[in-house]
Parts: sequence; C-alpha cells; structure tokens
Amino acid sequence: MTDWVKVLQLFHGHRPATRWIILSAMGVLITGCASRSHVTYDGRTGSLDALTVSAEPTDPHFVYVAETIEAENHVVDRNRHYEIRQLSFPSIGDNGQVGNLVTVDYHRSLTPGNYPVVIVLPIWGRHIYPSDAITRTLRKRSNGRVHILSVLGPEFLIDWPRLGVETDEQVFFDTWVEGAEREITTVIDLMRLIDWAQSRPEINGNRIGLIGFSHGAMLAPALATQEPRISATVLVMGGADPHEVIARCVGARTEGVQLHAQETFGWSQEEMAAILAPVYGPVNAANYPGRVDPETVLIFDAGKDECVPESARDSLWEAMGRPERYTINSNHRHAFYTMTPLNFNWMRKKIWNFFEDRLLTSTEE
Repeated sequence: MTDWVKVLQLFHGHRPATRWIILSAMGVLITGCASRSHVTYDGRTGSLDALTVSAEPTDPHFVYVAETIEAENHVVDRNRHYEIRQLSFPSIGDNGQVGNLVTVDYHRSLTPGNYPVVIVLPIWGRHIYPSDAITRTLRKRSNGRVHILSVLGPEFLIDWPRLGVETDEQVFFDTWVEGAEREITTVIDLMRLIDWAQSRPEINGNRIGLIGFSHGAMLAPALATQEPRISATVLVMGGADPHEVIARCVGARTEGVQLHAQETFGWSQEEMAAILAPVYGPVNAANYPGRVDPETVLIFDAGKDECVPESARDSLWEAMGRPERYTINSNHRHAFYTMTPLNFNWMRKKIWNFFEDRLLTSTEE
C-alpha cells in the first residue's frame, strides 16, 4: 500500500466538515515541518573545522572472530527489479530478539552486475514506517542499482517493562547492563552482516551504505566509528551520549522508568545519567571522535526534539566530524513527517541523493 493511499484513506467515510479539519491539520503539519536549517560540510574551504580521521583499531568491546555465516533464507516477494529474501542467522550472543536470531530482509537486485548495498537499521521494538519507507525509496529510485539489507528488530534491546517495575536496585542496574550488552552484541552482528555482504558476488563490498532512525541512529554511528568498510552513513533523529538520552527523554517508556528510579531508588535524572554513562560508554559515538570521514555522513535532527537532548545531538555532530546537517523545526515524532507525502517526501529525496552520490556516482563515471 502506497503512502498516498494511506493518507487518502483518512478521508473515506468522513463528512465534508471533518475532511476540512483533516486537510487543515495536514496543512499545519506541512507548514510546521517545512522550516529547517542546513549546515553544510566543506572541509576544503575551511568553513567548518574538519577532524582528522584516525586509523584507530576497533575498540576491544567489538572484537570478534570472523566466520562463514550460513544464513537460512527464503523468498518472501518479488517484483520487477528485486527478489526479497528473508535471511536469519544466530546472533553472536543475546541480542534480545526471538531465538537470539538476526533477521534481515534482503532486497536483492535482479539486474545483472555488481552493485552497492545499503543496510537499513530498525527502531527496535517500535515503528517500522521509517525503515520501510526508505527501503521503498531505495528500490524505486535505484532501478535495481542498489541492494538493500533491511534489518528487522521487532523486540526492544532494553527491557523497558522490567525496568518500570523492578524494586531491587542491583537487579535494576543489571538490567541496564544487559541492555547495553545487547547493543554491543547488535553492533557486532551488523559487522558480521557486512562480512556476509562482502562474500556475495553480486554486492560491491567496497560500497556499503548505512542508515538508522531514532534508536537506530544511535547504534548506526557506534557501528560507523568501528567499521571502516562503511562508505556512507545517514543518521535520522539520533544522537550520541545514550546515557543522557535515557535519563532525559520525554516519552512514555523513558519517563515511566525515570519516575520509577526516582521514587524507588532516589535516582535523579543527573544521577541516572552519571550511573549509566560508563555502562553505555562502548556504544557512545562521542567516545570515538575522528574515526569517521565527515564527508561520508549526513545528519537529520529535530530542533525541538523532546527525547534526544540538544547536547546529545550536538555531541553526535561533533563526533562525526561536523558533517552536513539538516535541523527540522519540529519535535522528535513530527520531524518524521518530512519523509512522508505530507512534506512531499523531502527527507527521502535528500537521503537518496546522498546515497546516489556516495555509492553510485563515483563508480559510474
């Protein structure tokens, strides 16, 4: 079902007055999301201070023994340009997903040749629209010139339900440690997925793209700082300093856990952030500055984000070397409307143009 069909279904069965209200609301959303600021990266002219990309080795937390991955797979769909196979293989540890499996929808181009691949990260345990929407855009605009590995994440990496009720402070803390370890495991699994992609004859292993949304845009930079094989990274409504996001995010799950920690253990937001900083340090992109070429990164964030603090957004931008950045004048959720027909798919077009330039243009010239 296309995005426009979903939007038009809002009108079905409504009276004219109701339709007018819906149209007015859509207009407000479009107007609100249209305002944005743009910071370009241009290290050559010195308009921004460029960081020197270092050749630091992979952090010890993410060292693993490479091995041949035998992925179970079956065809789930097929269209003019793509065959979609669902792959699954065992995680290297506890990844919080059913059966501790890594599950990926592989959109394999049917066009003969050797093409780049884009890895699309999910918002674990949450909305699938952003990852689904950008996958559709990549398929449509590439005309088969890009393979896509869309990672599925139906379950949370952090055990929010347990955190909301746990009364033993040590168990409460250990649950946070478990969540951080799952994130480390997930980053390693993504590195193993890259190993698998590079073993495929149809994939150009020197042209690998990565995109993450929200929680995925907090793990994507952690992966990018550890993985020099990534050629292009897009981060949408993410941030660095996950301990600050956890302690200050205004949201149904986080606020409930913050209040529970305050009432049960006396943890203030400042204390929670301080306690969790070393726990989530390994997946904090801010701890690995200078690892990524800023010309290979594109950032979108929300200027009124109530979940990812401004400090965490700026910290991510700094850690990535101050790359090109679009700041949308909206809150966390509404900023995503810029990738829908309500804002003429503006963000999706920007993302495609970036990937086309970084992954395709230089190989076709």
